[in-house]
Amino acid sequence: MLQRTSPFHDAPTYSLAERDRRWALANRLMEAEGLDALLVYGDRELAFPAGFAPDTWFTNDRPGSIVILPKDREPIAVVFLPTVVEDHIQAAHSGKTGWLRAENIHVGTMGSNVAQILQDRDLGKATIGVVGHGFYPPFYFDGAMPWNTWQSIVEDVPEARFRDVGSQFRELTAVKSEEELAVLRWSADVGEKMCAAMRDATAPGVPENEIYAAAMYTAHANLAFTTEILLGSGPDYVGWGPPAWTYRPEPPRVIEAGDVVLSEVFCSFGMLETQHQPAIAVGEVHADFDRAAEAARASYEAGVAALKTGNSFGDVVEAMKVPMRAVDAWHVHPLVHSMNPFGLIGTGERMADLPEAGRYAQVFNIPTVGVETELKPGMTFALEPNAAIGRRVVNLGGTVIVGQERGIELNEIATHLIRV
Repeated sequence: MLQRTSPFHDAPTYSLAERDRRWALANRLMEAEGLDALLVYGDRELAFPAGFAPDTWFTNDRPGSIVILPKDREPIAVVFLPTVVEDHIQAAHSGKTGWLRAENIHVGTMGSNVAQILQDRDLGKATIGVVGHGFYPPFYFDGAMPWNTWQSIVEDVPEARFRDVGSQFRELTAVKSEEELAVLRWSADVGEKMCAAMRDATAPGVPENEIYAAAMYTAHANLAFTTEILLGSGPDYVGWGPPAWTYRPEPPRVIEAGDVVLSEVFCSFGMLETQHQPAIAVGEVHADFDRAAEAARASYEAGVAALKTGNSFGDVVEAMKVPMRAVDAWHVHPLVHSMNPFGLIGTGERMADLPEAGRYAQVFNIPTVGVETELKPGMTFALEPNAAIGRRVVNLGGTVIVGQERGIELNEIATHLIRV
């Protein structure tokens, strides 16, 4: 019987040196903040693959755990099900190097169990920095940790002192190492392939789900992961989200000549995400789409030029707004945001600026967040300039790394209006 070998022998992996670098950084944070330990909440998997997953930064494992890191000791992972233990056993059996020892893995993320572990590890009277119940836009404006979990921990460890250090932790982890950048580039390369597959699948008479399926297949066939992309189409489509047929029982729309297919592609490898913004014009489209595409491309170029060491995030946002003002564009979503982790959001001046919006009970702009944040090499951002002229929208962009002189672009296909 022939023994097959993996076609992905060149896929990047993390070394134990990367593990030690991360744990050392966390200890440096505790030293600077006067902490005895960190308590880090990780959101459940199955949400691409988790909306908030700082736990995996410590474990290099499945998301959904609560990590306790006592200062100058090894991390403890409290996992949600015994299946995680079974996976850990299988990994060791397969010769894979795990980051955590079995003795530091507990099952049961209930707050009462976490509290008992804190007591058992002599942290009942400690000063503990918490990551997970603070402001984390755009997913968790009020924090990710469930209320019952947090209340149980606080009530069952009454003598401990807890402090939110989520923003300090995000700043600590935003600058990527060389190993992390290699993983990010792999994700970006697969995302590029996904955009190409969508381009090749788009034609009059093709239903939206076939374009969607082409992207999904391409991600998984090329050793990356996604569970959802945003997609809509039409000659005047102004929505922004997953296709309605993914959450409402209805048939997909069929593409027609004169449409523009708008999408946001999410791609992940090793828990590092890249984003891609393909806009596909089908045949001859309205001239307003061309004007919107020119503005979006100019905004993208301005963002890349501004995404350099020494600038602030606010400098990038302001640079990206200028071309939008020139064509009096409004926006369906933010222009730029940080990734890996999220937390910085740059919005335009006119969100959801349609006459119909006045009928709704309450509509207000997502605020720009983090304008004073200093850019450092190795930070990663999604540039997603979107220009709407009337009801005609073009969205462009990809993933860019902060560089010394200008941003380092990881993508090309989706940074221009695609024509088929």
